[in-house]
Amino acid sequence: MREAHQRWEADWSVERKRRLQMLSTLPGKYHHERFETLNRTIRLFSANGRELAKHLAQFIETPRHVDDLTDDFEHEAIRLFHNFIASVATLRDSQRTTHRKIWTERIHESERVGKDDLRTKWEVDFYKPKVDELLGDDDIKFLFDLRNCTLHHTVPLLSISTTFSHQPPAPPQWANTVKLKRAELDKFSGWSGPAKRFLRTCDKDVEFLALIDKYSMRAQEFYGWFWDQVKEAVKVEVDEYHAKSNELQLWLAEELILPEWKPTSSPSEPVAGSLFRNRARAHLERSAFGTSGWRKISVDSEGSAVIGESDWEALPAVGKYLRKPSLGD
Repeated sequence: MREAHQRWEADWSVERKRRLQMLSTLPGKYHHERFETLNRTIRLFSANGRELAKHLAQFIETPRHVDDLTDDFEHEAIRLFHNFIASVATLRDSQRTTHRKIWTERIHESERVGKDDLRTKWEVDFYKPKVDELLGDDDIKFLFDLRNCTLHHTVPLLSISTTFSHQPPAPPQWANTVKLKRAELDKFSGWSGPAKRFLRTCDKDVEFLALIDKYSMRAQEFYGWFWDQVKEAVKVEVDEYHAKSNELQLWLAEELILPEWKPTSSPSEPVAGSLFRNRARAHLERSAFGTSGWRKISVDSEGSAVIGESDWEALPAVGKYLRKPSLGD
């Protein structure tokens, strides 16, 4: 039989675990993480667009002839285009998941289209009108549908060409183009009405570079609007989480402060008085930040506001390296 032995843990470590557990239960923590997810999706979308544009710029508006390109150029262009289309859907899905978690009230049963209609009132009243305003054009709807084409039919094929024309007295014209092969797109039966209207405006293969630029600008504008809506809706909860989290980090920074070490001496020899000076600076920074009790306020039967006890009591004094024993294996 294994013998039990004592495990010692510093007071600050015990307190840190307790406070982190408290932070993990705050609604603001979920919203904070949701903001981070939104930021990751917009960065992913923007990076994919830049990488695609950078790759195509090696051919578009250059004197290179299509015959000078290797097969790798087309393969890489298709890969980057696929990544961009996928990130378009990821950005849209991330926003949809976010607003349905924050504004949860669903539309009335009489307004739903089938039992799987998950739309909310906020989505119908605010989100959808803004989508129609900025992202409702036929060509952008076509871009959305390309994701479904890629998923259910095939990755779009590219038409890469160089053309030369000369009609005197105009100077010679040299043009390098990269387009989507129309013949392959026409095999997909899942185009929406707006996408079909856009395709009817295209004589042959489909130009997409201008469309990507247009959508990228509109998507950034829409993202800014959406971010502001969410930020305003959850501001109180997020501010609480940030205040308490930052207060804990400043407390830990003061608690775990180290002295400065003499660069020309033994690493174990600290600069005289440096520990106290560093702790004083950390303490001043922490004091300037202050503390947040975030007391709960309720209303009694007479309509008067009642301030309850703080759910975030003052953090312990620092510098006490006492250790508490606990049993462990």
